[in-house]
Amino acid sequence: MLPDAELRWACDRDLARAESLARRYGLPRATADLRDVLADPEVDSVSIAVDHAQHFELAAAALEAGKHVLVEKPLALTVEEGTALTALAQRTGRVLSVVSQHRYDPVVTAVRDWIAGGLLGQLVSGTVSLQCGRDDAYYADSYWRGTFAGEGGSALVNQGYHALDVTRWLVGGLTVTGAAAGHTAPRGGMETEDTLAALLRGPQGALVTYHVTVASSITWRTRVELVGTEGSVLFDLDHPGTLHLAEGGEALRAAAREVGAQVEPAPAGIGYYGISHRRQIADFAAAVRDGRRMTADGEAGLDTLRLLREMYGAARPGGPTAPGERTAVPAAANAVPALGG
Repeated sequence: MLPDAELRWACDRDLARAESLARRYGLPRATADLRDVLADPEVDSVSIAVDHAQHFELAAAALEAGKHVLVEKPLALTVEEGTALTALAQRTGRVLSVVSQHRYDPVVTAVRDWIAGGLLGQLVSGTVSLQCGRDDAYYADSYWRGTFAGEGGSALVNQGYHALDVTRWLVGGLTVTGAAAGHTAPRGGMETEDTLAALLRGPQGALVTYHVTVASSITWRTRVELVGTEGSVLFDLDHPGTLHLAEGGEALRAAAREVGAQVEPAPAGIGYYGISHRRQIADFAAAVRDGRRMTADGEAGLDTLRLLREMYGAARPGGPTAPGERTAVPAAANAVPALGG
């Protein structure tokens, strides 16, 4: 918890769950109606962590109510929705941030500095992979997982989002050269991809291969390798975020040794999610308080959303995950008591 911030509300369409969360963390209020939260003049910001299909509606309502918004990835299901949210944040003068915690990993920020400082030379290639395992129970646990309407995809937009976001942040604007998606290990009720591969091109011509699967026997493993004309690095986005390799000149090797000495121990119970959420939340609070621009603001989230939608469009031309298309979630499933009238 930040020293200058206070949690005031727990909100969930299931009131019992909201009350349970409030008791667990000592929050003074719980509700099943978001309007209660948005009407509270003492609330400065809201954190939205719901199914992807509701990100746009809830974030828009909060921004219109004058609240700053930290929303889980992705920013929205479509580029059109994401564009509308960033425009709304600008119009209302509110902070909009998309959860992109790995931008705050010490290893990632160090690699970005090395690239900017020329320690890797000109980037020429990259290899990015994530393999993890998600079983039938995972998709059966929530109505929206594994559906085009509720999740907007699966392996890429959910598990693979952060590896893509970090790569785009490090390499720069990426374009899609080609992509393919597959439902390679059928699961009951899952209609979206469990595996996706893509070839991306950086602004100076670097070629990046990207691969994600949720059909692995491994719980979670990421690898990011970037190769430049003067050096190369290999690191992961697991916790504590390990730099496996840094080859190049003495300046790069010395910088790598310094990063290795700065790795923080993980508190108990964090697991492979790491602790960089804390850093992003601190950045969010500072942006709310001081008005400074965030590392992971709404525009950054929109850029990553645009890229992943282009990847889906290349992988399944004309399919339900193509850019701009959206299938309605059944009204009963997508009902939001907080916004009902």
